[in-house]
Amino acid sequence: MAINMFAARFRWLTALPLLFVILALAVIAVGTLSGAHSPKAATREKLFDFYQRVIPSSSSTPQPFHIITIDRESLDRIGPWPWPRTILADLVDKASAAGARGVLLVEPVDAPDPLSPETIGDFWLGGTRDEELARQLALLPSTDAALAAALTRTRGAAAIAESASAEALGAQRADMRGVEWLRLKGGDGDYLALPGARPRFEINDVLARSTRLAIAALEPDGDGVLRRVTLLWSRAGRPAPSLALQAALIASDADTATVIADPSAVALTGRLPRMLEISGRTLPLGPDAALRLYPSRQTHAPETPAWRLLEPAASNAQLRGAVVLIGLDVAQGAAVKTPRGTLSRAQAHAMIARQIVSGKGLTRPRWAGYVEAVAVMLLGAAAIMWSQRFDFWKAVGVAALCSLVLLAASVAAFVFADMLLNPLPPALALFLGAFSVAGGRSLGVVLRDDTVRGSFHDSLPEPTMKRLREEGAAEILDGDHRPITVLACELKLADDDMAKLAATPDDATKLIAAACEDLRKTIIETGGAVEQAQGGKLFAYFNAPLQNADHIEAACASALRLIESMDKVNAELEASSRSRDVQVHLAIGIASGNCFVGPMGHGRRNRYSAIGPAVNSAAFLRSQAEVYGPAIICDETVYRKSHHHFAFLELDRLKTNFWEKPMSVYALVGNPFIKSSKSYRTLEENHRKLLAAYRAGDWATARAMHAKVKESPGSNIALFDIYEERIRKMAEEGAPADWDGAHRAHV
Repeated sequence: MAINMFAARFRWLTALPLLFVILALAVIAVGTLSGAHSPKAATREKLFDFYQRVIPSSSSTPQPFHIITIDRESLDRIGPWPWPRTILADLVDKASAAGARGVLLVEPVDAPDPLSPETIGDFWLGGTRDEELARQLALLPSTDAALAAALTRTRGAAAIAESASAEALGAQRADMRGVEWLRLKGGDGDYLALPGARPRFEINDVLARSTRLAIAALEPDGDGVLRRVTLLWSRAGRPAPSLALQAALIASDADTATVIADPSAVALTGRLPRMLEISGRTLPLGPDAALRLYPSRQTHAPETPAWRLLEPAASNAQLRGAVVLIGLDVAQGAAVKTPRGTLSRAQAHAMIARQIVSGKGLTRPRWAGYVEAVAVMLLGAAAIMWSQRFDFWKAVGVAALCSLVLLAASVAAFVFADMLLNPLPPALALFLGAFSVAGGRSLGVVLRDDTVRGSFHDSLPEPTMKRLREEGAAEILDGDHRPITVLACELKLADDDMAKLAATPDDATKLIAAACEDLRKTIIETGGAVEQAQGGKLFAYFNAPLQNADHIEAACASALRLIESMDKVNAELEASSRSRDVQVHLAIGIASGNCFVGPMGHGRRNRYSAIGPAVNSAAFLRSQAEVYGPAIICDETVYRKSHHHFAFLELDRLKTNFWEKPMSVYALVGNPFIKSSKSYRTLEENHRKLLAAYRAGDWATARAMHAKVKESPGSNIALFDIYEERIRKMAEEGAPADWDGAHRAHV
């Protein structure tokens, strides 16, 4: 009954983790929905990066791009960077003369040329009065004009806004009216909401009129990896292409691109782009006009060093029909981290442009967040339901199997539909649901186990506590009537030792308390349940709460261990200056029989105890240690069922109020090794003959056998002094008329 009360008390704890799991599932679902399209979801994006590395784009589009690389050797041959724009103009002219389809400058031109005559005049000679030098500088040709002239002779673009931040400027209005290179389809209105881009400085008018200005910005995610590229920007209220988009237009021989607006969404600044169409190929765009990277297996375009392009004898035939991008290599310029590795800015733009030409794009559907959030709740609930019916490992196994199915579905959507679906939140929900029931059981078990341990004052052996943790307490600790073996022990100090400690009573109480704790631990380790009685008295119960067919042998083994523990305690006392010459004496009695066992008490005062004749017998036998000397005294049942395993000596035949007829009591003197020793066998045989002669009234033979016993090792105990006195008295006075060899013991 008491333990059923414990089970009912903590049953509600199994539901507590479910509440936390449901709350966690709701948080995951809301987070999944709100961050479905956020680039800050690093774990999700790294999973998609892994997809791209394992399964790159299957595009078979030929490589239409070529890189003119400004590398270390080019800087050594031509001069340190930045070069005058006249050299850039020579590169553009050389590429155009070689038959390039178009030429794009990747290095931005939205800053003054530090080597132009204008810059030298404005900055280097500022404040001087050398009018002749100023006049001669004014006669030098403009480097911007030279570059503008070169760009005029080819189809191309010049880069600006290398570090434009779409997040910083936000969405801005881009007026589509009068724009020749971009058309708008879908929805009403003439304005697009596009990320804003701003040049660093005012751009030279001649240079701005000579070619199209394209935005070079490549904005990585928070972890520094470029995964999305904005293709359309708003500059000065007008749409501007990214450098990669302009390269793709040239490679596709297209004069215009078409942006398809989302008919279901509009911002305050205009329509939101949804798709981009070039030469019949349609690319999905995000609301920020960004394209997700999905490069093919080959990410690098062919390269030619800039110095080689300027060689007079170079034919540069490799540039014929290619779209040329001129820029610093990864060692001299900025490096761009992508899911497929680190590239130079020129290589990155070429890779993006090739993806645009191929028409391959990854989509993250706008409904993906809703589907993933619903999957979190549904699969989490399903995991909770099946975890109620399965054991822990089966529940986790099913969750793992379902997670693999989700992963396979995500990979299939990626391979066959170029669609990015995130399996991680639903998989996390599956495991949370599976762990919830186990967590509830564990929490209930931990608290119940803690309460049970506290209630029974650490009196139960570990096998019992293990069963309590795994199966609950109701069936294990309910009261029962069964045969048990009771071990009663008591710690005492001799009168002389108590007198020595009279001046320090705290030492005496602590000494007994520490010795009792050692005995308690030993009993629990040997499988007994312990009950603390008054003072230094302990009771140990074997075959309860868990059944043990060898409970009598377990009690005997525990008693021998207790003697060893007490020997160690006394050795420590002898080694201490405060307790030298003080000894703790241990008396043990063991009896076996049917008893009532179970919890007896309430709350923190609960204890595991036993009621029955065996308890009284064990306590009586413990008291007889004062008569027969330090010994482990056992009743006939214990002797009869374990004498084949342990060494015993019969002490006496006693008459008491506990037994209807005289019963023999025995001393447990050792383990199987002692039992097999020659000295024990000699002592036991002579002692048996002594008892036979004594009980038969043959005092002469008894005296002779007593003399032989006293010659045996281990016979210097009070038992043989008792028989010496009894034999002498019987020989002088004669045996009583009702003599049956039994001695009346006083309780």
